[in-house]
Amino acid sequence: MAVTVIGVMVPNVFAYTTMPDDGKPDGHIPVLDDKIVIVDHNGLSYLQDSLDWYSSDSMIYGDVVNVSEDTLYYVIIRGNVYDDGKLLDDTGYMQPYIFRYDFPFEDWDNIALAISPYKVAIHPGESAQFSLWPGQVGWDCYEVWIESYELENKFKGISDEFLRNDLEIKSVEDHRGVLKGKVYNPTENILDYTYVVVAKYDENGNLFALKGDSTSSLGPGKTKNFEIPLYVDNYPIKTHGDNFIYGKPANYEVSAWGYNTWDYGEWEGSEYDKNPVKYLGESKFFPNKDTTNNVNVDEEIQNKENRQTSSCLKDSNQVFERSDYTHIIPEWIKNNAGWWANDDIEEKEFISAIDYLLSNEILRINIPREEFHMELDSQTYYVDQESVYLNNSDEIKISGWYEGDYQARISCDLWEPNKLYATKFTILRDGNPGGLPHLPYANAGNFEQTISLNLDWDEGTYSLECKHRSKHLATFSFDIIHGESPQVEEIIQSKVPSWIKNNAGWWADGTIDDSTFLTGLEYLVQNGIIDAGRYNSVILEN
Repeated sequence: MAVTVIGVMVPNVFAYTTMPDDGKPDGHIPVLDDKIVIVDHNGLSYLQDSLDWYSSDSMIYGDVVNVSEDTLYYVIIRGNVYDDGKLLDDTGYMQPYIFRYDFPFEDWDNIALAISPYKVAIHPGESAQFSLWPGQVGWDCYEVWIESYELENKFKGISDEFLRNDLEIKSVEDHRGVLKGKVYNPTENILDYTYVVVAKYDENGNLFALKGDSTSSLGPGKTKNFEIPLYVDNYPIKTHGDNFIYGKPANYEVSAWGYNTWDYGEWEGSEYDKNPVKYLGESKFFPNKDTTNNVNVDEEIQNKENRQTSSCLKDSNQVFERSDYTHIIPEWIKNNAGWWANDDIEEKEFISAIDYLLSNEILRINIPREEFHMELDSQTYYVDQESVYLNNSDEIKISGWYEGDYQARISCDLWEPNKLYATKFTILRDGNPGGLPHLPYANAGNFEQTISLNLDWDEGTYSLECKHRSKHLATFSFDIIHGESPQVEEIIQSKVPSWIKNNAGWWADGTIDDSTFLTGLEYLVQNGIIDAGRYNSVILEN
């Protein structure tokens, strides 16, 4: 999604600020969030407009601002609508604009009233607009609140750069109430769906309308025209609906946003089931603003504690769905840290526990995952008659991961010493490898293959070359020696600095908090003690 916004002042006569009582729905914020403030909101239970941008015949819309010091990703805004005190079921649509990370696939048909604002990542001090589409008309009361967000960009397929793919509004002109302009895509990414949104504000800075127009697909370096009916001069405004469609604003903000989805087949290995979009983005408000004209971030921060909650039902037992935005570190991890600090377990067991945090995304490390990685467990293997007889001779272990088409084969040539031709075999991500029947099933994504050795393997230096189609992937060499493996006294040297071990003990007994302990673990990743490359994430302070 890409967003840019223009704030324009409109002189002369503007929309009414005092409207007749025409049954406009009451609006409430039942739950307050510490990081996001809903600055302004409105609802219309019946909306009839000529634009096809709207998803339903009723609408809830407003402004939000990030008053925290954190960038907030995948913000979800929820709502309820009521008629005569009854909560209406089946409100909302299965909307593609719900950019929710790791949304369960089986819930895609869920029609709960939810939406993402027109910025999928809201930086500190930035504001954004939102619109909810109830899908039913005639309701007399609504509730709107912040349901959830993430404290970091979890989606492994979209970098922060893609989240800031900025569209640009190149021109805006008011042609007697019809807003005309151009939207430009300066990025290298095609956006399958793009829209222009205009927010109308009265002379007191109150948002009273949110209109839009679809500009469809917009390719790299391309420009498209947009045209949005904004107001009608001297129109006899009698209702809030009239004001929404025809009212002349004191100023307006123009924004453009867009996104594109995964093509058929692209989602293999791309976590498509965790995020339905391929590219998103957002930019500052024109000319270089983080907020719309009606939002004063300092005032919102100062008044944050004075906000009041209310609801349509005033029911103390009513539950409003929220997320706590944190992952809980399992207690057994803390136990392991304490045992390791007291030398009750070995260092490798502690490292294994940290690997669990990484693989389950409780700890997230921002080290790009390579498309392909392969390694051998040794460079020298020993084979003797007794170990073969006892079935405990050395094995060659090939392990790693491969990102790409699930059906793609990794083809390998094994060159034996003094042989003219190589032995060929393949490794599959999700099938039985061919060529060498003693190789086991290859797990999708990651793989670990073992080759048993015996005295039929000649002594000497072997070469292993692997490729994918015509692309060379890896070359290894190793030696096979007939005879017993020499008994070398292994001197084990700690890989982990003592200060991290001390931190583990302090964390286990509660002297330091989770955040301090997790920050120390970043050292282990940066110095290669923990292999975080396969996880491609970001440290998440819980």
